[in-house]
Amino acid sequence: MAERRASASPPPPIPVVCDDADLAVECARLGAEIDLAIAPSVSRAPIEEAATILGEGRACGVALSRAAEPIELVTLARACFAAGSSCAIVGLGERADIEDRAAIAADLGIVAVDEVRPMVAALALMRAGATQPWSASTRGVPALDRARLQLRGGGSTGGRLARLDDGRIGWGRAAQGELIALGEPRDVREALRAMRDAAGATPPGRAVMEGVDERAATDVLFGPPRALSDPASKAALQPYGLPLPVEELCSSPSRAAAEAARIGFPVRIALASPDLRIWDHPDLAVDGVDNAARVRDVFRQIMSMASERSPDARLLGVTVTATTTPIALLGVRAMPLEGGWVLAEIGFADPHGLASADRTRTVLPASAERLERTLARLRGSELVLAGTPARRRTVLEAIDDAMLRLTAFVDRRRDEIVSVEIRPLAILVGGGVEVREACVTVGEAFVRRLDAPARGGAG
Repeated sequence: MAERRASASPPPPIPVVCDDADLAVECARLGAEIDLAIAPSVSRAPIEEAATILGEGRACGVALSRAAEPIELVTLARACFAAGSSCAIVGLGERADIEDRAAIAADLGIVAVDEVRPMVAALALMRAGATQPWSASTRGVPALDRARLQLRGGGSTGGRLARLDDGRIGWGRAAQGELIALGEPRDVREALRAMRDAAGATPPGRAVMEGVDERAATDVLFGPPRALSDPASKAALQPYGLPLPVEELCSSPSRAAAEAARIGFPVRIALASPDLRIWDHPDLAVDGVDNAARVRDVFRQIMSMASERSPDARLLGVTVTATTTPIALLGVRAMPLEGGWVLAEIGFADPHGLASADRTRTVLPASAERLERTLARLRGSELVLAGTPARRRTVLEAIDDAMLRLTAFVDRRRDEIVSVEIRPLAILVGGGVEVREACVTVGEAFVRRLDAPARGGAG
């Protein structure tokens, strides 16, 4: 006997806020195709309007003719977390931008897709109160459609999926209950995938570190807008307990040789300059220097090369660093967002990872589970997550702790800094991590504070 669509009295329309009139018409038309009442609207401020609807505890859709900005996704997520509501969003545009925003949206608990039909299917499931529909039983779905859905079926806890008379896929709660229409198999697959990816998100609290010497960080940051050198950046991060290597800044060959002997050979010698970064000039660093004479020679060579490459560059000397063995090199760039949240770009910092642009973005602070899911999006994630469960747990805990401390620094200093870049964050053989190079970019906050009294007096 063929399945039938649900014939109960229609629920109130579900609002979908759009930034384009054609998108609004398309949402209404596609909703009508599956008997889902949609109330589309066109707004010049679609995110703000959607956040208001979500804040009232109602599910809502957002349809944009562009990729959503991370801060817009944060705005929607804050409204969802505050009111316990659900949101599905579709953004159109460049594929890379859409995939990037979808990853951030999923980390924030927002169902994100790249076409309107999957969004409509997701809204239908939300309206029906479907719980974990990606684990629904698929016994009522023909084998070909199961292949299109790419689901194995999980049992009654996710409800059931079945084929309707018109060839679309429907969902229902009970084995004999009527079904609501969702759409074509491929659209349902994307809706279920996006709902699964967004499941389990929790509202992040603020990252707070106890016992931080804020004055020490302020002393380093104070000044005009600028990018701090690696030693200065590490000095600003050090009060927050980020894992830093054993190293010394040395301004002469003899001092470098003495510190290398104290630290223990072999050592790494790298240029220290706010103008020439090692990640841009890798030949200005030498690993495995194993005696004092060689340290002095390398010091002179690096300083000479740096002077020739950029005569006006500020050269502070070199850093002499204890040798450690990495299994992977990550790059992290963190920027403040509103509400205590931090936007983080995470990727591989080795030459292959940089060439292939193997990176993803998320919002911090994040639970260890969400951070693991974020890292798993990297194509080279096995370099970090491979090994025994114990080793995997050790590495994740070390990365999670470093990310928490970095988030606390960026949040606490959000008025003073533009960004923090760590490249690389070395994942060590023993399971720990190490900030090998860092760059804190200071904004205009201190200048504005110094100018404020003068401007006030002039008025």
